[in-house]
Amino acid sequence: MPRSKVDSRSRRRVAQACESCKKRKAKCNGVLPCDECKARSAEGACRYSSDSRLVLRDAKLTRGPHDSRVRLELAGSVDESSAAIMSPSPRQVDVPVAVSSSSSKGSQMLKDSKGKFIYAGESASLSFLETVRSAVQAAVGPCAFVNEPARNLMMESTPKIHFETAKEPSLDLATARSLASQSFLAVSGILDLFDPPWLMDQLQDWVEQPSKRSKSTSAVIHLALAIGSQAGAQGDLDELLAEQCFAYGRQLTMFNLVDDPSLETIQAVLLITYYMIAACQYNAAFINLGMAARAAYTLGIHLHETNAAFGGDEGLSRERAWKSLRVCDLFLAASLGRPPATSEAASNVAWAPIRSLSKCEGSGVTQVFSAMFRICNVVERVLVEVYAEKAVSLELAKSISRQHRHWAEELPRMLMVDGLEESDAGQGSVISPRSTGLFPRPGSSIVHMAYYYSIILLTRPFLTFQVCHPSEKETQATDSSSSEACLNTYSDACVNSAIKGIDIAHEYVFELNTPRRQPLVVNSVFTSALCLGLAYLDTSGRRKWPMDPSLDRAIKILSHLGRLNSQSARYAGICRQLKEAVTIYATRRDDTLLQENEQVVRSIFGDIGASSKGQFNNEGSRNEMESPRRPIWSMPANGNIGELMTPPPFDFSITREESMLPISGGLHGNIASLSHRHGHSGSDVEGAPHSCLAGNAVDSLSGYFLDQDVPLFPLTSYISPEPYFKL
Repeated sequence: MPRSKVDSRSRRRVAQACESCKKRKAKCNGVLPCDECKARSAEGACRYSSDSRLVLRDAKLTRGPHDSRVRLELAGSVDESSAAIMSPSPRQVDVPVAVSSSSSKGSQMLKDSKGKFIYAGESASLSFLETVRSAVQAAVGPCAFVNEPARNLMMESTPKIHFETAKEPSLDLATARSLASQSFLAVSGILDLFDPPWLMDQLQDWVEQPSKRSKSTSAVIHLALAIGSQAGAQGDLDELLAEQCFAYGRQLTMFNLVDDPSLETIQAVLLITYYMIAACQYNAAFINLGMAARAAYTLGIHLHETNAAFGGDEGLSRERAWKSLRVCDLFLAASLGRPPATSEAASNVAWAPIRSLSKCEGSGVTQVFSAMFRICNVVERVLVEVYAEKAVSLELAKSISRQHRHWAEELPRMLMVDGLEESDAGQGSVISPRSTGLFPRPGSSIVHMAYYYSIILLTRPFLTFQVCHPSEKETQATDSSSSEACLNTYSDACVNSAIKGIDIAHEYVFELNTPRRQPLVVNSVFTSALCLGLAYLDTSGRRKWPMDPSLDRAIKILSHLGRLNSQSARYAGICRQLKEAVTIYATRRDDTLLQENEQVVRSIFGDIGASSKGQFNNEGSRNEMESPRRPIWSMPANGNIGELMTPPPFDFSITREESMLPISGGLHGNIASLSHRHGHSGSDVEGAPHSCLAGNAVDSLSGYFLDQDVPLFPLTSYISPEPYFKL
């Protein structure tokens, strides 16, 4: 008997769910925004795929005169016809941000060191490197940074020992304990699988009674000691010991733990994954991480309610394993530009304030309130809702930045959950740290770097748009000053976070005496350095960031870590080439500004060079007298780069700086044009004709100051009790 048709007013299922609820497999009520997205503070991510829904959404975008909806495309060049279809309203702006060649428009494949093609998505650091190279090529021309021979290679090392034939290394108790301590220092803030007292207790029986070892525990111990030996390696012998411990631990894992998944399986595979990441074996680490994720789903470790049902130490160990899995997964997904293997939606845990946990005590507090776990949730949202969609909107950026603010407010309490900060007795907190044997300061530094890295991931498209498309930004966002202000704010946030991240990494590497194998630090510093190099090319002139010291610090960090890490050494070389390229750009820009101002100054005060022209035999000596200390930059000859050449001058956007005179009202249009500008020149930088004529400049200045009441001496009158002019 067919079921009777349900009245639409009583229908409990909607005809179509929003895209976010579809991905999360959550119940959607079909409104815009839906209740599920409202509860997650993700109103900007709530959108529907049907044409009718899109029409409704675009209609709402055109209602308010101050609508701040601006959409930035992350990659690919959009032709005019498709752009017209994608932009149904004047407020909806689709702009290509990352420049890509036509041959690679539909492909993002890079070659590894073995010559195989490997996929690298939009969020990958190497993909962003190509974006910065395109911007530098347009602004500087051919140079070492643009024409690097190995520009498309992904560094991948090869293991020296195959695990199938590995033999158990011989270790004494003192060496094992030293390696265990180095292991916790290396993974502090990243992996939180077990506490140091547990491992130290296991080592006593593990060394003295080898016949009673269990294969699962022995696999975990060997892999932990391998990470410690790898992190504290000072020579070839330490490297060899690390390879031996790793190969044997991996052998025990593959032969005994993979076919029968358990908590030890997840712990062992995660240790394998981190070792491979630190050894520059990213693709192998990515594959092993997928194995750990499937084992976690098999055991139900991804569900908070399941872990809570176990209770005690076992439930806490399961949650810590899921947290460590999330950290490795999101790091690999972000740095390689690939989809994450885990999902926040799988845990089904709402973002509740930690201060509401008044009944939780000690280390038993749930790990879903961990600082690192929660920042991973933010990173996942950026990857899924921004980079997977290849677009970002101001509404979405505001929604994600709101999560950043909530995270920052709860940071001290969340660090207590991680055991990375001492409890403050004055606050009366019921959450006590479990920091016995841990390294709170290095761990909290890693957490802070992850926070700034997540901000960079979110705001990087805005900085790229600001630098690569200044003219389109001015023409398409002038009708909404609030939208333009938001674009500038997020662009500034990217540069600010890059500087802060480098400062924390510098302290972490050189002041905390941490190991040199730090893949998270290497990736964060390199991405931050690329952001600073891109910010050099910003012609808006709104900010004067201290980028030179930060870029030098980034090179110093990568060079220091590059002694044991081939990828870090290569990144350091790339950053040096980037520094040379932006130095050439900055020098040309300063030369252009100096020559433009020189024309105006000479038109007012005269030209002594012209009066003494007869004293010189040629025009070259005259130019040398006028600018004796301004170098004319040319590219050095290089067999890989090409012929010796001086790149042509470039277009620089007009910078509108605020007047320093305390006057009321605005300047006339012809006077405003006399401020410092990045002017367009049609010939060489050294002798380019300028559009600013001397006669017009004098007339404009005299006419303006005669018509306006300008207090020229306000400061001297206020500071000194005596009159400025004495009769």
